[in-house]
Amino acid sequence: MNIDAVFYLRGLGFIASGALFWLIYFNIKDRYKPEPKRLLVLTFILGIGSAVLAIGAYLICEMLGCPVFPSQDLGGILIFCLLLVGPIEEGMKFLVARVFVFRWKHFDEPIDGMVYASIIAIGFASMENVLYLSYLSWPQQLIRTLTSPLTHSLFAIVWGFGTSKAYFSARTRTSRFLWQAIPLLASMLLHGLYDFFLLALNATYLASGIVLILWVFLISYARHLTKFQKP
Repeated sequence: MNIDAVFYLRGLGFIASGALFWLIYFNIKDRYKPEPKRLLVLTFILGIGSAVLAIGAYLICEMLGCPVFPSQDLGGILIFCLLLVGPIEEGMKFLVARVFVFRWKHFDEPIDGMVYASIIAIGFASMENVLYLSYLSWPQQLIRTLTSPLTHSLFAIVWGFGTSKAYFSARTRTSRFLWQAIPLLASMLLHGLYDFFLLALNATYLASGIVLILWVFLISYARHLTKFQKP
């Protein structure tokens, strides 16, 4: 086996292992009424599909004259991250969730918003990691495959919980719309700011702080949702 084959096989192994780890992690949060395994696999595949849709959206933007790579100045990078990266990537994840997953009969309890949104995001991150595979050394591959599914998941969980609130608690059409739209916009903003801190400022610690705060808040909220669901 040549060196290139070993490089790619090792990278794919990292991607598969990282995805499996985070799939198990988020799935066990739904301990009292777990989702059917076949639906979790299908959701992961839909997440990969959302990444393909995002690639298509970037290509369309490029054809329309929009920059698909950030410029060197801070303003250009900020616009790129807030108006392209955040909206496209979170928008495509939400689209497949809204069109397919949130219509399933097994989407039947508030915690499911976290479970399904995170698995879509893990599928998205896995596809993204495959695309970056050839540009990274194996230590970088390992770090990315462990961290990117988590960051993508946390941004997606924001609109996942919002949609759960819309479906299970909202009383009017307007409130149902707002509970979906506002968290989606918030996730787009957070995603865009995260990428901006990394690309423009190389502020790894600041970007990591966003992820840590989101993680603590969202996991705490997940525990709040599940503590009343014990059989």
